[in-house]
Amino acid sequence: MTNSGEYMRGFTDFIVLSILNKFNSYGYEMNKIIESVSDQHFQVTEAALYFALKRLAEDKKITSYKENNKKGMSRRYYQITPDGIAALHNFRQDWIQIENTLSSLVGGKFEYSRED
Repeated sequence: MTNSGEYMRGFTDFIVLSILNKFNSYGYEMNKIIESVSDQHFQVTEAALYFALKRLAEDKKITSYKENNKKGMSRRYYQITPDGIAALHNFRQDWIQIENTLSSLVGGKFEYSRED
């Protein structure tokens, strides 16, 4: 899919929060989850993902900690905070309206009467 990053840009923060709402994770794993769930159709660049992680941390929606993996290498894990859970909950309430509106507009399933 061309320009998949463009489609994902506005939703990256909420995709990250959704992943972290299920379990703590690290950047590479989050990218793999996105690719797997989308059957390789959507990708988030490493830079875009880490900017999102930095922004979410600055907004206190996530925190991070270091932990060694099975091979003894240090890895930075991210976890959602109560503020992040609240932000995700609020977004999910709005998502139904966003999804319906985009589907109507992009799919051409809307009605509109011009007033001349």
